[in-house]
Amino acid sequence: MPEQREVSQDINFDHLADLFKRRVSGDIKGRLRVALLKRDLEEEFPNLFSGHARLNILDLGAGEGEFAVECAKAGHQVLLCDHSEVMLARAQQRAEDAGVLNSTDFYQGAIQTLPDSHLGHYDLVLCHAVLEWVVEPESLVNRIAGYIKPGGFLSLMFYNAHSTVFRSLIRGYLEKVQSGRLEGNGQGLTPIHPLLPEDVVKWCQQSRLEVLQKTGIRVFHDYMHKDVRDRRNENDILELELKYSRMEPFRAMGRYYHLLCGASSGSVVSNSKVSHLGS
Repeated sequence: MPEQREVSQDINFDHLADLFKRRVSGDIKGRLRVALLKRDLEEEFPNLFSGHARLNILDLGAGEGEFAVECAKAGHQVLLCDHSEVMLARAQQRAEDAGVLNSTDFYQGAIQTLPDSHLGHYDLVLCHAVLEWVVEPESLVNRIAGYIKPGGFLSLMFYNAHSTVFRSLIRGYLEKVQSGRLEGNGQGLTPIHPLLPEDVVKWCQQSRLEVLQKTGIRVFHDYMHKDVRDRRNENDILELELKYSRMEPFRAMGRYYHLLCGASSGSVVSNSKVSHLGS
């Protein structure tokens, strides 16, 4: 089946889990990313992390569960889905340490294999740094839209191709840009499919999602020389990242790009029947 071929070619983070933890989630890069995402989400959901209205939340590509566990601690019911057995085991341990196992469920498998019973079930779907690792990102956006309740929301963050071009140019990789070979090989943390924000916006709109907010994630930090980054205060960097993240032309240069989308009534997409490959 074509769908199964697509899934088999998507990148599983089992072999990248330690590298990701060392270079992203445990680094200023990860802290800036989380802070910017939280700002965007809390503007739409003021009580998301403070525990009032109870939401059904789906975290696709949940990784080590940092966002999902914070939501569970605030009283929401969260399903964590990840292709990587290693990452999901770490997320489950994080949930256990936080005392929220009763508010969290875990699905080990590709997003494309979630059962039809999850369609139209969630108030909020999180999908952060996933699209750029799959073979068919456009079809995945359509599938993701199907999990959202009418009137629900999608938080979609992806690796920005504009930033990849610019960063390659200023580092002198001119031949790489000329050839258009900007993708990674799946062995490291460079995604296999950097994405143009304008393309992803179009895919969301075609899936009957309204784009409510656009944010550049790390619009200048990753371009700073390492020596400069190391001697600057992290809070000062965050303050300015927050300030410029929605201003053009800075937003377009974000290393990642975040879309907050709303699902109108009737936006649930009918996906074809899929098999459950998870645990």
